[in-house]
Amino acid sequence: IWPLSLAAEPGVWTGNSEEERIIGGRDCRIGSRPYQVALLRNGRIYCGGSLIDPKWVLTAAHCRSGIGSLQVHLGDYNLRAKEGTEQIRRIRKFFVHPGYNRRRYDNDFMLLELDAPAQLNSYVNTINLATSCPSPGTPCIVSGWGTISSPRRLFPNIMRCADVYSVSQDRCQGSYGSIITENMFCAGMEKGGIDSCQGDSGGPLVCNGQLQGVVSWGMSVCALPGRPGVYANVCKAAQWVRSTIGRKCIGSD
Repeated sequence: IWPLSLAAEPGVWTGNSEEERIIGGRDCRIGSRPYQVALLRNGRIYCGGSLIDPKWVLTAAHCRSGIGSLQVHLGDYNLRAKEGTEQIRRIRKFFVHPGYNRRRYDNDFMLLELDAPAQLNSYVNTINLATSCPSPGTPCIVSGWGTISSPRRLFPNIMRCADVYSVSQDRCQGSYGSIITENMFCAGMEKGGIDSCQGDSGGPLVCNGQLQGVVSWGMSVCALPGRPGVYANVCKAAQWVRSTIGRKCIGSD
């Protein structure tokens, strides 16, 4: 069993580095992920996120370090080019899930309130939260600007997408032990070779057109056989998300 402090475990990446993870994927089709958010620090990818409301982004709680210095990029595709589709926001407030455990990465959720609402269009749009928890073998797509090679890091300019499949809780716990809680689930490929990786933290895992997972943690070398990526389980946090957004919206404008 791994130590509870994942940050102290050399075999595990936690996304806390300056360059925060898609292996074996492909360039996403431009405009195909209008909910995808890039959180940039000094012009470089730090974490991903998902636009779930014109004024709210859902990302991972472990991305909160130095949050005041982050820029929120909506509608971006090539991080090194100005495409005219981008909308840039700052973070007005952030809300970490009350059950977040930074040692176990349990309930790895954080809500970001933007300083101004997004202008929704074909390049910037919201995604609905999953209405039910994932069943094993469900096809999903993970996206982001994380490293496309591991362990050597190589960060792409263009958003990448990868096809993965959700894994049963028994198999997930078989890979990682008792550290896996009901607030997490695994997704990947049996043979390895396709995975999210450093830099994709906080980004979306979408299954059946809904936001099912938030990229959370995994091995320091990504895409190993039998070591699927671990995602925060959105179905378990949906009520907290709705109540937090609802509370803040009442009388706030």
